[in-house]
Amino acid sequence: MDKAYIDEENSQAICCWDAPDRKSLEELFTNAQVRVESIRSVVEYK
Repeated sequence: MDKAYIDEENSQAICCWDAPDRKSLEELFTNAQVRVESIRSVVEYK
């Protein structure tokens, strides 16, 4: 995990991961027993 944020409006924690591909994240989520459908793509502006 690179960063974490709180979406206070929706009472949800959001964790940002940097991975080589989506499959790697899906495997991580599956192993952590987190629904893969909760993965969202985002754009980061610096």
